[in-house]
Amino acid sequence: MNYLTQNDILDLHTLAIERYGGRLGIKSQDKLQGVIAAPQQIFFGAELYSDVASKAAVIGFQMLKNRPFLAGNEATALLAVLRFLALNDVALNPRMAEEVADQLHAVLRSNLDRDGLADWLRDRLEVGVNE
Repeated sequence: MNYLTQNDILDLHTLAIERYGGRLGIKSQDKLQGVIAAPQQIFFGAELYSDVASKAAVIGFQMLKNRPFLAGNEATALLAVLRFLALNDVALNPRMAEEVADQLHAVLRSNLDRDGLADWLRDRLEVGVNE
C-alpha cells in the first residue's frame, strides 16, 4: 500500500489554493499529521483501515472534519482522496471523480459519516471504475 506523505498533502493544498483561491497555510500541524497518519493506524496489531476504500475514506473524512489548513480543506480533501487512489492503482473515470466530490460534500454537511463514505467507495471500487 502506498501512502501520501506530508509533502504530497502540502503540494495538493498548494494546487487547490492556486486553482480555487483562498489563503495558503497550515492552521494546525497536529491535525495535518493526524490526516497523514490516519490510514496507517494499527489497533491491537491489526490495521484499523484494512482496504484502499477505508483508507481513502479516512483521509477525506479527517481532512474535512479536522480542517488542518487555513482554507481549501474541501478541495485538498478531494485531491488527496483521488491522489491516494491513483497511488494505489485505482483508476477513476471523470464521472467517478465528480461522484467522489459529491460524497465528500455529504460528509462535510454531516449527511454521510466515515464508514458510509468507505462503504460507498468500496461498492464503486469493487464494480470496477474503468468501465
